[in-house]
Amino acid sequence: MTGRTAAADAWIRYRRTARQDGLVRALTLLCETVGDGGPPRGPGGHMVVPVGVAGADAGDVVTTLTVEEGTVVALRSRAEPGVSMTPRQERAAWALGLTCLRFGLSERLLDAVLAHLGGRTVGDAKLLHQQMVKGGVAEAVIEQLEIETMLAGATPGDLDDDVLAGLNAQITETDRMLLRLLGAVSFLADGPGQVARVSELIADVHFGSARAGEHGGAA
Repeated sequence: MTGRTAAADAWIRYRRTARQDGLVRALTLLCETVGDGGPPRGPGGHMVVPVGVAGADAGDVVTTLTVEEGTVVALRSRAEPGVSMTPRQERAAWALGLTCLRFGLSERLLDAVLAHLGGRTVGDAKLLHQQMVKGGVAEAVIEQLEIETMLAGATPGDLDDDVLAGLNAQITETDRMLLRLLGAVSFLADGPGQVARVSELIADVHFGSARAGEHGGAA
């Protein structure tokens, strides 16, 4: 990695910060530790970053989204799409960092689901003990264990673009499972569903082929 050099445990930090402190803190950390030329844009010329992180000339604001303790913006670069000035090694570090970050957010979403369901009962039984709910949680946990296994010990360049795209699709699919368990709560603009929406938007920008139901990287 050139320029600002991420520590050896950076990939764990992105995941841990996302799980403990949320999207804005983790994305800011990633932007601060990877690359000298600012956050790289995706193949279509877009980027999603916290407000104030991108330079004033980074591009035109497409949309602004408020999540948890901060705000992120989606930008469209004025440069020609498909032309990247970001060094290959730096792009690899960014792609792995984003994947770890999104995985941490998915774990944070699971924490929110367990907290939400853990305090609810149906009759005299806990909702989490109901077979359908328990099965839904177990399915999401299995998906996360598969993703964790693929990311364990990975450094930039270890996982190629197709594998990372597959992992991001798997994260998106897992998040959608978890959002269904949250019910109507997931639709609130200031709730975990909004974070999952931005996380999915980041995947679309940088891993355009990553779509739920198409993953194969962790299979």
